[in-house]
Amino acid sequence: MSVWKQRLRPALLLVVLALGGCTVYTLRFPLFRIFSPGREAETPPLQGAWVQARSITSREKIDAVLRRAEAGGLNAIFVDVYLFGQTVYPSALTSQYERVEPGLDPLAYLVSQAHRRGLEVHAWFPMGRVSRGEASPFLAEHPDWALVGPDGDTVAWLNFTRPDVRQFIGDLMLETVEHYGVDGLHFDYTRYPGPEWGFDAYSAERFKEEHNLDLNQLRYADLPAYGWFEGNPLISLGAAQVLATFNDGSPAVTLNRYGEGEVVLLNWNASQRSVAVGSEILGRSLRRLLDEGGQVYVLRSEPTVQEYGAESLEKAMAWLEHLGWTPFEVTEADIPSLGADSVLVLPNVYLISPETAVGLADFVRGGGGMILIDGPTRSISLAAIQALTGLQSRGRYFKGWLLMTAVGEHPLIPNSPRSASLVIYREQDARWKEFRRQGVSALIKSVYERVKAKHPDVAVSVTITSDQTEAVERYLQDWPAWFEGGYIDFLAPRGYVREASDLEPVLAAWQPVMQASDQVVLGLRVYAEEDQSGTPKAPDQLLMEIEMARQAGSKGILLFDLDRMSDEQLSALAAGPFAKPALPADK
Repeated sequence: MSVWKQRLRPALLLVVLALGGCTVYTLRFPLFRIFSPGREAETPPLQGAWVQARSITSREKIDAVLRRAEAGGLNAIFVDVYLFGQTVYPSALTSQYERVEPGLDPLAYLVSQAHRRGLEVHAWFPMGRVSRGEASPFLAEHPDWALVGPDGDTVAWLNFTRPDVRQFIGDLMLETVEHYGVDGLHFDYTRYPGPEWGFDAYSAERFKEEHNLDLNQLRYADLPAYGWFEGNPLISLGAAQVLATFNDGSPAVTLNRYGEGEVVLLNWNASQRSVAVGSEILGRSLRRLLDEGGQVYVLRSEPTVQEYGAESLEKAMAWLEHLGWTPFEVTEADIPSLGADSVLVLPNVYLISPETAVGLADFVRGGGGMILIDGPTRSISLAAIQALTGLQSRGRYFKGWLLMTAVGEHPLIPNSPRSASLVIYREQDARWKEFRRQGVSALIKSVYERVKAKHPDVAVSVTITSDQTEAVERYLQDWPAWFEGGYIDFLAPRGYVREASDLEPVLAAWQPVMQASDQVVLGLRVYAEEDQSGTPKAPDQLLMEIEMARQAGSKGILLFDLDRMSDEQLSALAAGPFAKPALPADK
């Protein structure tokens, strides 16, 4: 029986949180106490860890997981049983993960062996993404279930607005309760990948029915355009012509003539494609700059890739292909050989050597076209880069909800007579966000009600980012409504930090909520590096973070993840915060 069963107290607490800008949300949610029936005073705190699917694909691996869980003093493991549209166990609803040992039902073996050791097993469902990056076999069977972006692109991510998607997820999660007797259901990635997604035909129809507003208007295929923008801007105008600005006055799109060629700057991380007008501007820029017979090239900047990774490069390539172009990847060494009839795209290329800068300048001076996406901020001090861009310095990194408007008329900028009033755009955006939040909440509520109707002792939990504003505004997770509605047993914000001191602002943000509710369990990361390549944290640091979380009011600890925990960390946990209580002496 799970120790995470709730009892509602009659008292209500008002909490007021400022969630970005001048918007203030007033939250009402009940105070809860988590207890085990009949043993309230003896209920241990949750001492859990996430376990990756790859670690339960054979009996040998499962045995190792359980030994390590016991060695660390854990009383619960949150095991990934669903990944990219497949389950690790044989499901009646979808295909099984191909790396599972033939003939093995991992979940059946795991639950039986864990329960023998007194360990709870919570079925962890990372629900959103249904592809590792390549084509999704799952969505090949359900193409209408994918999310659609403002420019018509799709992402391999389930659309929680659809009732049939919510039904499938609920059936899948209940399957683990009915067939395997898991102690809990744990939602992860139960969110939107970003606020720009959701422009499918079904959502558009429902949204128009409910709000009498054509969703196509919110795609923003022309300016003014309101959306989530972030980037590393170039500022201090030199020779460049500003074609569009953000509502804070900073340049959004610029055009600079240099020699016989031209340079277009999309002065934000436009490859995110948060509004459709970015694709319109990129398409018009390519048609303007590309001569007949020329090629579209994308620079793979090795210094940038080594420091920042290749994700921006891959997004830019996919973006160009979506628009109907066939881009060719080139390196710095190829720049001198590029023809003057061609266009070179630099996606988030922040690092440019002096030698490469001269080569880029020669290419444009001779008639080549260049498109910069989130420009070379770390190289703007170079004279050649200043000459190319027509801008002189770098601004501060920004992210947030902004309005982009045109500066006059220009062939590169699709413009409209729409009002530039921020009030109108914010009101429409608020309705659009709330519509999608309701789909996410409806999923969690329906699963909670279904499982509690037959299995009231099974815990239902959700993990979210520790940034309360981003959870609500960017990822469309209305966690305050989950508290207020009473359809989660606990929430697990992820306080993933490099240093213990970095945890302090996270705890400061969550402490009022933790003091008001016994339903918050903080998630901590056992290694320092975000890319999971770093070594485990020193045991003393991990223990310090646990103590800080407990002192702030966390009613348990979830560690990410057991696979990356060192033996030294496990020993320190078992001897310290996760130590088993001493047995009473015999009388």
